[in-house]
Amino acid sequence: MSRIAKLTGWGLLLAVLGSALAACQTIAGIEDRHYEASNAGAAGSGGQGQPVASPECVEYCNKAKTVCQTALDGTTVPSGILYLSDEACLATCRQMPLQGMNKNSVACRMQQLRFVDTGEDEPRYCANAGPGGNGVCGSNCENYCQLFKAACGEEFEKYAPTSEGDDGMEVCVSKCLGLEDTMLFDSTKSASGNYYGDTLQCRLVHTSSSLLDPMTHCSHAEFKPLDKCVDDPMATPDCKKFCHLELAQCVDFPAYESEDQCEAVCNALPPGKISDQTQNTVGCRLYHSYNSILDPQSHCAHTSPGGDGHCGARDTGNCESYCLLLQKACEADFDADFSDQAECQSECQKLDGAGYESGYTTSATSGNNLQCRLLNVSRALSNPSKYCGAAKGAAPCR
Repeated sequence: MSRIAKLTGWGLLLAVLGSALAACQTIAGIEDRHYEASNAGAAGSGGQGQPVASPECVEYCNKAKTVCQTALDGTTVPSGILYLSDEACLATCRQMPLQGMNKNSVACRMQQLRFVDTGEDEPRYCANAGPGGNGVCGSNCENYCQLFKAACGEEFEKYAPTSEGDDGMEVCVSKCLGLEDTMLFDSTKSASGNYYGDTLQCRLVHTSSSLLDPMTHCSHAEFKPLDKCVDDPMATPDCKKFCHLELAQCVDFPAYESEDQCEAVCNALPPGKISDQTQNTVGCRLYHSYNSILDPQSHCAHTSPGGDGHCGARDTGNCESYCLLLQKACEADFDADFSDQAECQSECQKLDGAGYESGYTTSATSGNNLQCRLLNVSRALSNPSKYCGAAKGAAPCR
């Protein structure tokens, strides 16, 4: 008998004992209370007093652990790769509707598991059958947000505050869209698995387990996690990953006009390390992109081309980055006007908007200020003949 079936059997036995107890309570004059099995788990219950699993969930979890046993590194995992435990699977399943194809449901995931049996594209079908649904059984972000809200209510409120008439889901999903989505799923701790690493899939692993143990896993499941779902702090930041995150979080305070522009600036700046927080590097800007998930108004300018004096020396403000970008984008113009970086920075600091926390958005399209020049030097990295003039102070930046 499987472990999941045993868990259900124990639940039924407890239900029988509960009925006997209820009869005794009636005789003794104690208030009669009825506890009914349900497929809907209580939000934030963390596994305490979980209802008896439905037959559909038992069938799903048994099949999931039986057919999805091949980790992304090719090793076989007898306990299955979609959930950290049988209990985590059942707790997650309780949050899903039972019926409905091509949407977030148990029935949809069962169909994907049957496709695994054909021997074709096992990694994709297993990912579709996992907690995120992978765009087939609901979207990964929608399902992550629903599970995160159910398991980690306080943490959910930090990122997507709810109010009367607003369940926070739209805000949560919009923030989630900036996370790296690998479109595969493997809950193991292997190098290729999703137990670790800064991905949406890692957050799904820990969100599912948060339904049982929120104290342990909710901090790992957050948008800005404290542990587990983070990359190696000594690694070099990835420009595509940084820009995808930044543009999703800074919609109202944009520091770049497109992901392509962001990547051009990113590739022209010193990369640094993921652990950077104050240096004039991509790593520092990535740090502030994560801060922007919680407070975009304060932090989006720090992710900008200039760094706003938070990524780079405070006394040089945005000028250190501006001069580096100007030399890379418009080398001939730079050499004609300045002998070196120090001279460029000295002249730059005379401009409005050069200093610490001057603020920056892509709306700075005109005027004799550094913000306008930063916008145009960002453009000039891809089209120097059109934008280098404005980047060094010609119209409209004069």
